[in-house]
Amino acid sequence: MGAYLTQLAILGVLLGGLYALAAFGLSIIFGVSRVLNVAHGDLLLLGALLSYALFYGLGMHPFLIMLAIIPIFLLVGFAFERFLIRPISNRSPHELLIASILLTLGVSMAVSDLSAWLGGASAKGIAYSLPSISIGSLVFPSIRLLIMALILAMTLVLSYYLKSSYVGRAMRAITQDREGAMIVGVNIPRVSMITFGIGAATAAVAGSFYIILFPTNPYLGIPLTVKYLAIIVLGGLGSLSGALLGGIILGLAEQFSGFYFGGIWQQPVAFILLILILLIRPQGIFGRSIT
Repeated sequence: MGAYLTQLAILGVLLGGLYALAAFGLSIIFGVSRVLNVAHGDLLLLGALLSYALFYGLGMHPFLIMLAIIPIFLLVGFAFERFLIRPISNRSPHELLIASILLTLGVSMAVSDLSAWLGGASAKGIAYSLPSISIGSLVFPSIRLLIMALILAMTLVLSYYLKSSYVGRAMRAITQDREGAMIVGVNIPRVSMITFGIGAATAAVAGSFYIILFPTNPYLGIPLTVKYLAIIVLGGLGSLSGALLGGIILGLAEQFSGFYFGGIWQQPVAFILLILILLIRPQGIFGRSIT
């Protein structure tokens, strides 16, 4: 039993890292733009579907696909902010939040229906695996370990970029004091556009990993967005380390709730965690730092 529980913990940590990569993009977008992007899970879906097309259409290696996806979805994020979000950005904070939810919900529904129409509603996955590593009674899935290593590497690179670059400092300034950042000359529309690009790219890369590990269907977007919301509330708005820890907590909670209470509890556990953290510590584990 002990070995099996250890195995569940390993799988939970690996799953949580995957969740965290996409969740951080949603977190910084909300912190910088005051926009709740309900379609963020659909960016993961689009990244997964593009990975599927590149793998089976062009025969690209799954981990090279990631390099191709990053610049594509940077541009997707730029366009998303410029043509969909910026026209509503001059509203009051309350109106902007409501408008962004309704607008991105419409985008999410459109992406889901278009994906189902183009590729069918059946689940899709990339058939790629590596030999597992066995140590005693423990089995470590090599593909998940490799994905986790890549996620950690991306987390370190992104964290360094946000700490040392002008864009990262501007994001932090906007999140902490939007009016003050505007007074000292921060170009908020440009930083917002870059933020959406980073958020879209990280979500799409998470999608390229996700479709290797799990079957993907066109209606995955909204349920994933709910999980990301739980993660960023757990970790604190704009916190990269908080998103990673929040993702791991959710991944562990899903694995162990499924083991003890049945697979039906794996989906609502995100809602339960969201409610508990809002009641106990609304600011999250790491508060509001951007890094």
